[in-house]
Amino acid sequence: MKRIIILCLILSLLLACVPTPEEEYIVTHGDNRPPTEAEVSDEAVGNPISVPAHASLNADPTEHVSVVVDADVAFDPNALHPILEAEALDFTQDSVFSALLSQVGSGAKLYEKWEDSKAEVGERLSAAMQYDGQLGELVDPDISIKLLQDQFNSAPETPEKIPVSKLECGKNYYLEQSDGTISLLVVNFESNSIMIGRDIRDDYWTEDFIGPNDPIVLSDPEISETDARAKAEAFMKALGVECDCLVETQRGFSTRYYELSEMLWRFTFVRSIDGTPSLSRPKSFMTSPDTPSSVGAPWSIESAWVYVGKDGVVCANFQGLTKIMGITVKNAQLCEFDKVLDMAVRQIGYLHDGATDKPHHTYTVTNINLCYGMQAKKDDLSVGVYQPMWEVTYVDAEDPDAQPSILYISALTGGHVEPRLTVQTLMRNAE
Repeated sequence: MKRIIILCLILSLLLACVPTPEEEYIVTHGDNRPPTEAEVSDEAVGNPISVPAHASLNADPTEHVSVVVDADVAFDPNALHPILEAEALDFTQDSVFSALLSQVGSGAKLYEKWEDSKAEVGERLSAAMQYDGQLGELVDPDISIKLLQDQFNSAPETPEKIPVSKLECGKNYYLEQSDGTISLLVVNFESNSIMIGRDIRDDYWTEDFIGPNDPIVLSDPEISETDARAKAEAFMKALGVECDCLVETQRGFSTRYYELSEMLWRFTFVRSIDGTPSLSRPKSFMTSPDTPSSVGAPWSIESAWVYVGKDGVVCANFQGLTKIMGITVKNAQLCEFDKVLDMAVRQIGYLHDGATDKPHHTYTVTNINLCYGMQAKKDDLSVGVYQPMWEVTYVDAEDPDAQPSILYISALTGGHVEPRLTVQTLMRNAE
């Protein structure tokens, strides 16, 4: 069965054999780091800039790449643009830990992930044998019956349960509730993330996973969208999760051993700063290993996915959990939009020059909007700096099936920045 990846990792599509640029604007070193409070003060910031509602431009940034800008621009001229410092939310604190246990289930007990019992493996094996060989997205035709049989033969009748009192990075835990339900808890300190699944027997999906051969027929959830959203927001508030901007709502559902269990709502939240949303997690993106960004993010992009059913939250995945420490600049001065547009065109040309066998290729910029992204503080990589950025979406004009690509330009300096890569990732890539 093709399981939904709840703790998804961003896959970077790295271009090989890209020439090192000669011009300084391509490389996100020095000039494109987050400005310090001394460099961007309240005394000389906040002057309005001219931003068009629609941007149009034709350019040839390289011999082999043309860029057509035909993009709507989302920008609120009345909004403030503060710069904020943030720290990772410590969800191992007693207060957060207690809130987590209370939200997952009253009287829940935390254990190290134990080995599945013979009865649990047997239940999965029976279901796998029933659905083995069927087509569709929700039933994997390559189910390994032999693997499950081997697991069944070696599984203990009664697994050993080891209680724990604190969380450790990179471990899976089981939460045993008073009614016998076993919930899954996964923590990762490097990405500052946590995932909670109400019942380990369930898989969680959105309706776009339904394939033409899947027998499941979806209906509306038993809970209204409004009530479900309220439950999701209350759940996040209890845990101290500050993602307050809803960016996507989808119908979802859970399956238990390949059969529909319950219809759900899935909500995606990000943080908003003075009404401007922070960036959402992309499915993939492109960068160059030759000139990586010198300033990465301190942790993963802050975001939340919450599945809600009639009885409340059944699954939640929080990434990049963050707590705001303070405002370093109340209203930063944004650079001129023409500089941003010029940088975007040049960066697209640089990324894609020589990337295909064709002698010439055209890319079209379709949307430009102001958002917030995070980079690590220059002199303290454990501190995040939320700053305004321009999100530039473009497509391959010659491939109608290609997925849109996104790059980010600092709204403060006009330089290329990469808030989707963490400092740890950059350090590993540099080795």
